[in-house]
Amino acid sequence: MVEKNLQDDAPSRQERFETHVRLAAACERGDLDEVRHILGDMPELARQDALSNDEHQPLHYAVYGNQLEVALHLLAQGANPLRGIYPHREATTARALAFDRGHTEIVDAIDAHLEVTRGASDAGRDLCAAAGAGDAEAVLAALDGDSTLIESRDNEGFTPLLCAIRGGHISIVRQLLERGADVEASGAAARPLRIALHHSWKTPDEDYPTYTAIAGMLVGCGAHIDLWAAAGLGDIDATRRCLAAGDPVNPEGGGSHAPLTIASFRGHVDVVVALLEAGADPDAARQIDVAGEPFQEKGEPIWLAANRGHINVVRALLDGGATAAGTIYASGTPIEQALLHGHREIADLLFLHGGEGHPLALCVVDNIPALVEHLRAHTGERERLLWSALLAGNERVLEYELSRGVEVPYEEQHNLLAQAIRGWRLGNLKICNDGWDRRSTIRNLQRLVDAGFDVNVRNHRSTRADYTILHHLAARSCNPSVYGHTDEEVVEFARILIDGGAEVDALESQLHSTPLGWAARYGQIALCRFLLTRGANPNEGYEPWARPLAWAERYGHQEVADLLREAGATT
Repeated sequence: MVEKNLQDDAPSRQERFETHVRLAAACERGDLDEVRHILGDMPELARQDALSNDEHQPLHYAVYGNQLEVALHLLAQGANPLRGIYPHREATTARALAFDRGHTEIVDAIDAHLEVTRGASDAGRDLCAAAGAGDAEAVLAALDGDSTLIESRDNEGFTPLLCAIRGGHISIVRQLLERGADVEASGAAARPLRIALHHSWKTPDEDYPTYTAIAGMLVGCGAHIDLWAAAGLGDIDATRRCLAAGDPVNPEGGGSHAPLTIASFRGHVDVVVALLEAGADPDAARQIDVAGEPFQEKGEPIWLAANRGHINVVRALLDGGATAAGTIYASGTPIEQALLHGHREIADLLFLHGGEGHPLALCVVDNIPALVEHLRAHTGERERLLWSALLAGNERVLEYELSRGVEVPYEEQHNLLAQAIRGWRLGNLKICNDGWDRRSTIRNLQRLVDAGFDVNVRNHRSTRADYTILHHLAARSCNPSVYGHTDEEVVEFARILIDGGAEVDALESQLHSTPLGWAARYGQIALCRFLLTRGANPNEGYEPWARPLAWAERYGHQEVADLLREAGATT
């Protein structure tokens, strides 16, 4: 749901948006009676985003206003204090915003809530962090000191075993199992075996065998094998036994909960065929909620099989009635996955079964004839061509679109600038980059600046997230943990922006800081050094907690803190 479309929709959608706005305002000013009144009629709003392109929830506004009683009420209504706001989710959870602002009472209330609802503890947080980071020495030292910590939990409700599995740290998993870790202890509704089998598809290919081995270890220690687990393990005999015993082939929830989905992801074609013969929904359809509106997802099994290159699974799914044109929310189609990851034979197969290519994937593979034909058949998609070209790093398409004088609405300029620096092809998406020049992104950003894009344009998703593109760069775009650009490339982006007129000390309304402050928060020392050479004020910030040195010290970036002090920074 986007705000500009609200007037075209049913009154209930308009009313929901307007009610969310009233609720946010009441939360921020601390009007608990009004909050209770609104949630009494629409309790689901305590857990919903404002819009599909604005992930602010009521709890964020309670934190902005430092309203403890409202925050407590929202937590009791199911608000998630660890849910962040795209694209800087890690920095914008309610807890992070409260912590950075020094709202200690709200932080303590959130931590107490997590202790009650998820079993979190300080010791659990530390131990789980060590297990997730692969720090075997710290894990063993903690358990030697207190063996009961083996079932302690972090803020997500994860145990050390779950964290070690998620990180693929097989030696720590082995040691935890030897010490008696519970192989059925779940966290965030996920069992250890589920995490081992259904890890992220973004996991490097060479690490897949590690997760398979971890799954085997869990089974060896007594992990329960239901139909979903049997399908994920590729155990056809266990799959048939579970089917005969009446395990549901189409469990409630569909999507990743479906045995067919995990079998397709893991490439077990014999299991896929058996599940389809038993009546599995070939599309594993499910309905999700997007800012209070339903969205029907179809095709996760074939999407994952196309992503992984399992052509025999794709054939089996198509033979079983799967759609070749399924869509996963904000993740595109199976054909896109096949093209992006170099699985041309799968893409051709999907085309023959009625699937369609889309501009982004066609820009990535630089198939200009197919792109032109697609745009002729879908004239409305021309509006997104600049976005696709920038994300794909396609210089030919971008240059042509700019040369023909395509009009870009002012409010769209920030989004397009963001795609130029995003590093989409260089992160953890495992896109096939054979023959592609990574410096095309540098040249494409320069093309946008030369075309007259306003480098000081603000993000338009929310007035409370009015950061500039230089702030966004300082936060490593929307993927800070796996941002693909080098420090040198980041500095080159910054140079283009500042030479093009970007305000080096621009302030924004969410973290209350400058690009230098953001760079300090994220530990980007090379960018901090460059911004200082271009005149950045080391003491700028709306509040003392939002100054660059405060960020660096709060997040343990000692080298950055030393650099800032040398430049005259204070807290």
